[in-house]
Amino acid sequence: MKNDTRKITEGAMMVAIVGLMLFINRQLAGMIEYMMYWILTFPILIYTAKYGVKNAMVPSVCMLILSFMLSVPTTIFYMFSCIVTGMVYGGGIRKEWKNGTLMFWTFLFTLFSYLITFVLFASIFGYDPSEDVEIANMLLSMFHLDVGFNIAKVISIISILSTLLMSILQTMCIHMLGNVMLKRFKIKVRPMKPLYELKVPKIIGFIIIVIWLLFYMQNVIKLNQELLNVLFACYLCAMVFAIGYGVLALMWLIVLLRKRAAVFLVMIAIFVPYVNFVVACIGVLDMLLDLKQKMSEVLLHGSLRKF
Repeated sequence: MKNDTRKITEGAMMVAIVGLMLFINRQLAGMIEYMMYWILTFPILIYTAKYGVKNAMVPSVCMLILSFMLSVPTTIFYMFSCIVTGMVYGGGIRKEWKNGTLMFWTFLFTLFSYLITFVLFASIFGYDPSEDVEIANMLLSMFHLDVGFNIAKVISIISILSTLLMSILQTMCIHMLGNVMLKRFKIKVRPMKPLYELKVPKIIGFIIIVIWLLFYMQNVIKLNQELLNVLFACYLCAMVFAIGYGVLALMWLIVLLRKRAAVFLVMIAIFVPYVNFVVACIGVLDMLLDLKQKMSEVLLHGSLRKF
């Protein structure tokens, strides 16, 4: 009886927290929704991880009904997406899924949400890709630039890539913050791997180098329009992945040196032209030479094994 009362009380508290966030979002003209709607995931995530999916059904329905009362249709969709993601993640915590499995399912539902909002029903959610194409064409004509490829296709590719990138970033945010919150509630979670243990196969580094070479030699090898579009998309993917991996390597160096102030500089560096390419090169070197492990050996143990 006492346990049932606790479930009801905590469920009501989670619903109240969601209601408060929805109210604040409405008062701020949807600012929370546009900037970080994924924070709505955590109340139902924590409740599901603690009491299971079956017990979380009632609070989740209450949250959805509350969103109908306080929100516009777009927010209702975001709320539904957060509820599904939170219940799946929380249910995975209860079943002791591996971190990779939790992140995979979180990424899948997040990507599905972004594809609906940015691609399938973009106009309903306030996005118009055709306007982006018109603005790009206007700027190119203003500066008399000829890019040599179809702007509309490139913008479509960039939209899809940005959707993938935002899905990855949102998945990481949900996973890391979720782990912190669940630990505070004394709910058992699998420990996350240290940064130096995050590795990709060396073949990925070689593939990225090949893509870069093909992109910078496109005027020499004379590719047709369709292949140029594909190459541009691959170049963007390779650059984003390499920069992300380079940031991980630099973050691990900052951890080893205990220079927390340098984190801000790294965040700025990824947005500075040419400097972000240096970060990408560091990422590729880390893939090929395992720089994080080498830095650990030098700074922690004072020795360096041969490559």
